[in-house]
Amino acid sequence: MFRKILLYFKYRNFKFKSEGTNCFYKGFSSVFMSPEKITLGNNVYLGKGTEIDAAGGVTIGNGVIFGPEVCLYSRTHNFDSEDLAALPYDNKFVVAPIKVKDYVWIGRRVLILPGVTIGKAAIIGAGAVVSKDVPDYAVVVGNPAEVVRYRNVATVERLLLESSPFVYEKFGHNKILIEKQPKQKIK
Repeated sequence: MFRKILLYFKYRNFKFKSEGTNCFYKGFSSVFMSPEKITLGNNVYLGKGTEIDAAGGVTIGNGVIFGPEVCLYSRTHNFDSEDLAALPYDNKFVVAPIKVKDYVWIGRRVLILPGVTIGKAAIIGAGAVVSKDVPDYAVVVGNPAEVVRYRNVATVERLLLESSPFVYEKFGHNKILIEKQPKQKIK
């Protein structure tokens, strides 16, 4: 309990490099390291327990939704350079920026590693480990994350032409449940 109180006071007064309008995040349950290197677009929703280490810089575009416990790390340990001074790694960090483009949906417990760019309107499935760039409109899943399909580009681009394509602007937080139909077996 005492640790939670200390973390609250440590992170409650953070200031991002810039923050757009209608951004939602829970500072008490999330961790933002180097927040002065984090840029948030408009309509960004960071789920509970988000962890962002922005030592190398993190840019998050407009209309981006993070599920709970998403982690972005823009730095890693120096473990394999010519001047390596200790094992398993030394006291140097290698940093590289992370960029999440507009209208991306990132599922629960996704891990995004340094230097990755997530393309426009991409979807990252829950639990994915993203170590390479993700193309626009791609749906990626797994560890390591792999493209399993692409979204309907014509439909996404039509929606992007609207003045307010963002889900929470159009529908609020109301959800409609649709039962998934079982696939037909071929005989």
